[in-house]
Amino acid sequence: MPLKTSIPPQDQSAYRAAEAAQILALPAGTVKAWTFGHDYQHRDGSPKRFVKLIAVADPKRRLLSFANLCELHILAAMRRNHRLPMPTVRDVLDFVGRELGLERPLIAREFRTNGIDLFIEHAGLLLNARLRGQAFRGEFESALQRIDRNHAGAPVRLFPFTRSTGDLAAQPRVVVIDPLLAFGRPALARAGVTTAVIEDRFGAGDSPADMATDYQVEEAEIWEAIRFERRHAA
Repeated sequence: MPLKTSIPPQDQSAYRAAEAAQILALPAGTVKAWTFGHDYQHRDGSPKRFVKLIAVADPKRRLLSFANLCELHILAAMRRNHRLPMPTVRDVLDFVGRELGLERPLIAREFRTNGIDLFIEHAGLLLNARLRGQAFRGEFESALQRIDRNHAGAPVRLFPFTRSTGDLAAQPRVVVIDPLLAFGRPALARAGVTTAVIEDRFGAGDSPADMATDYQVEEAEIWEAIRFERRHAA
């Protein structure tokens, strides 16, 4: 019998940093820096500390939650094309959090309404340059639209990007991360089978057409699961 806990499923510790990096197609070192921070040596030889950007679910065991995955998903969208310096990102997130009264602005429901505008405005001031506001907003919204929320506004499902290139808004919502499904591992949204199982079967010689019949989904969904698994090695 599973242990009872008062911690919501989305906040329970479940992922190592390396696994989160694989799910989100991010470098493992980047995820570790964003979630735990790291020491480094400045070019002048002095020791420095990169302070973490995200409050992880279980820092002692170095485990992340589903909510942490969602925060990393948004951060990755923020950094993907605009390459904002991390000190700027940290400052802007602190600013947005104070302005909106939010402890975790990246996954707060309010971020989508006026938090994005606050972010763009403040980042532009810090960089002393005009950001391409409409493009920046579009990438934020594409990432935020891939997070489903419950009636209280908490994230409950994440549809990670399955392709490393192309229009973010056009990517299909086929693969899902749901803390109540397949132990929170990437799975086909309509079938519940993990993408790892599909990739294993494909590697063993099973055809996407046969698997589509087995799981009662479209063949294109099977191919999307395979694409999701194989983009990590690309």
